[in-house]
Amino acid sequence: MGFSTRVTGNPTNQDLGIASFPFHVEKSSDEVEDAKDDRHINNHAAKRGYPSMKRTYFPGITDIVVVTDPAEIRTISNDSRFDRDFIGHGPVRNVQRLRRMLRIFSVNGRLFPTMLPRTNPSRAAAQDELWSRLNVKADEVKHGPAQLEPLAEWVRGIGTAEKLGLLVQQSIGRLFVETFTATDESLAAARMVLEAASSSSVTKMLGWRISGRLERAKTLLASMVNGDLSGVIALIAARQLIDDGLHKMRQLAADPALRSSITTDAAVDECLFAPPTVVRQAKTSGEVGGCPFRRGSLFILELGSASKGAANRDLVFLSQSWSRCPAEKWVPALLEGVWTRVLAALQASEKPRGPS
Repeated sequence: MGFSTRVTGNPTNQDLGIASFPFHVEKSSDEVEDAKDDRHINNHAAKRGYPSMKRTYFPGITDIVVVTDPAEIRTISNDSRFDRDFIGHGPVRNVQRLRRMLRIFSVNGRLFPTMLPRTNPSRAAAQDELWSRLNVKADEVKHGPAQLEPLAEWVRGIGTAEKLGLLVQQSIGRLFVETFTATDESLAAARMVLEAASSSSVTKMLGWRISGRLERAKTLLASMVNGDLSGVIALIAARQLIDDGLHKMRQLAADPALRSSITTDAAVDECLFAPPTVVRQAKTSGEVGGCPFRRGSLFILELGSASKGAANRDLVFLSQSWSRCPAEKWVPALLEGVWTRVLAALQASEKPRGPS
């Protein structure tokens, strides 16, 4: 859900070729043959019973597979042929997309942990360490301690969206630095990085690069969590997802009939949101779910839509994957704690008063 790990020995831009981006277009002798079959690729997948996997392929230009089926997402997210071990060559559109993504999700030459491959020597241990540490925090917040009252007050209808953004960012920041204090500048910095990640405006991206605003935003956030890049990505991405969840919780709390009938578990589930997408790259050529792919094909796993429904809630945090979110227990626990305080205060205010 946007949390990742603090990794030592994180490769630099120079190690990965990100600073100068020596990406180049791959041209192989069999691309012409692939092009002949291109018009059959998506039909082939549909005939095999996988209409939710769509490959857009044109030799030398693009090779992207969008996956929406929950079962296929689980398969791909655990298949060792697909990874975050991004290669710097391939079709033009693939190279452009990767280059942009790696620029945005790195700071001072260090990749964010959510961009590291499963084979990174420090990633797994650091991810497990953070997972264990956040699980302890989860036990502390699920019962609704007093520290959650500002969030609960907002859910009960007091405060602006801007106030919530600061409260959420501060709650996350204090998982990494006990004295973390969110500011208007830190919130704006996080929003800028998210905007850059989702923006299709070449003009905006060019402006951010030339002005240095995007790099300054990431540097500010890193300085506030002592350079912990797990904290940085949490302040950026997890903040927004929890913010969305608390907006949903405010809607639930505003409906007396609904909040009196819904269980706590159901309320929490209603307020859990997955990242819209995650990206994996094929390390070799092959086929998955009836869809052929080449080495370097990009797979866009649409978690946002696929995680809907009770049977697919594991996809919110990719809980069954090597890349599971370390906050898979802390986020639901936070929401449970906030909801517990919200209900307690509202029920107390609604109790009939005796005669004076």
